[in-house]
Amino acid sequence: MNPKQAFCLRPSRRHFFLSRFLLFSLVLVLTLLGTRLRHYDALTIFWPAEAVLLGLFLRRPDWGRQVLNWTIVVVAYLCAELIAGNPLPIALLLTVADASGLGLAYWLITHNPLLDLSLRRPQAMLTLAAYCSLACVVSALLGGLALYLHTPQPLSLAILSWMLTGMISYAAILPVILTAPSRPLRRFLEYWNEPHLTSLAQLAPALSLLLTSLLSLLIDGPGSMAFPVLPLLWCALSYSLFSTTLLTLFYVLWTLFALNPPVYFLPSQLHTSLDLLSLRIGIASIALACITCASLMSARNLAVEKLQRLAHRDALTGLLNKQAFYQQSQDALTQCRLKHIPVSVIVLDIDHFKPINDTHGHHVGDLALSAITQRISLALRDTDLCGRLGGEEFGILLPDCGAAQAHAVAERVRKSIALLPFSLDNQQQLTMTASLGVATLESSTLDLHALLRQADKALYEAKRAGRDQSFSYPFPEPQTGT
Repeated sequence: MNPKQAFCLRPSRRHFFLSRFLLFSLVLVLTLLGTRLRHYDALTIFWPAEAVLLGLFLRRPDWGRQVLNWTIVVVAYLCAELIAGNPLPIALLLTVADASGLGLAYWLITHNPLLDLSLRRPQAMLTLAAYCSLACVVSALLGGLALYLHTPQPLSLAILSWMLTGMISYAAILPVILTAPSRPLRRFLEYWNEPHLTSLAQLAPALSLLLTSLLSLLIDGPGSMAFPVLPLLWCALSYSLFSTTLLTLFYVLWTLFALNPPVYFLPSQLHTSLDLLSLRIGIASIALACITCASLMSARNLAVEKLQRLAHRDALTGLLNKQAFYQQSQDALTQCRLKHIPVSVIVLDIDHFKPINDTHGHHVGDLALSAITQRISLALRDTDLCGRLGGEEFGILLPDCGAAQAHAVAERVRKSIALLPFSLDNQQQLTMTASLGVATLESSTLDLHALLRQADKALYEAKRAGRDQSFSYPFPEPQTGT
């Protein structure tokens, strides 16, 4: 290997070692954090390590498939348990318990190809909870034995405590990681800059959750932990799936850590191990129910978007259909008039399209329409609207576009259609042309239909002048030919 090649490999090797060091540090810190989160009876309140690692390996499948990463996880577990002051046999038993639970959950989830890890199907969260619960049971048999040997807790209570702590950690943390956007900081900044964020109606579900959480500190009683349930359901119906998982995590942490000194807002009859464990079952059930409700809403929203797309889009070209084009264009036209910015309309008609269908068949005609749609789309901006008005006729709305600019766009579209022949299945070339009419909004133009009629008149003049031309209303000299 020459020095240049060695130099090129150094950044990737540095990245490799840095990523493994970060993985080791993450496991070490999370495990030590879990050992510190103990109640007065030596039972751990929250254990985030397995849930975070499982989410990381599911979001990064290349990491989960590497034996080296699993070895690093096991070593980090063992180091953390030793640092926490556990004897070596107990530390080994706890390490095996943690690693076996994590490995079983990962194996069960990755061997179900039908499981939707984005949690956008209602049954996905319940299936995920079932897999994690089974992994917690297996892990609890070993971990509970270690707790029984190392603490004064009965064996049954130690096993139950381990299992419920793992379940509630999975239920609270794993959905957040699985539903997180690929670039959360950018998405957060984009959302923060949206004007609707300051709307009280938009903030009301989250504010109600915060208010009821604070209220649970002031009102004593076993029902205080359920105060935030209705606001959580409101959040699930109002916010995105990821936002709901974050708010559910907040609820779980708020309620769990209220059980730990120095905060005691729950009644004294709950200050026994079995009562606290039953309370954790309730918290985990509430978290699962809220996230499942959010998944149901997400699935419903996706179905509505699909139906709207089917209702508003042309099946062949994917463009807006006639009704949707008229509706969205009229809204855009109204906005342009209010802002006093120009807006133009182009009506496009493919020349001699019927003979193409008669000669080559409707299959070729459909392919030609799809190809023309692609060329029209490439010539437009993201803010422009394009729809199929019927047959071989298309409509284009150009916001913030004056007469000269609109005519230049029409020429660009016309040339992109005429200059590039279409290839047929039999290797033949099919040349097509189009005629276009352009109209620009004036003070006398009252609505979209009036503007389209002007563009239709310009289109008629272009066809009468010989086709393969673009005319602008009120009919200046045409731009001909290719």
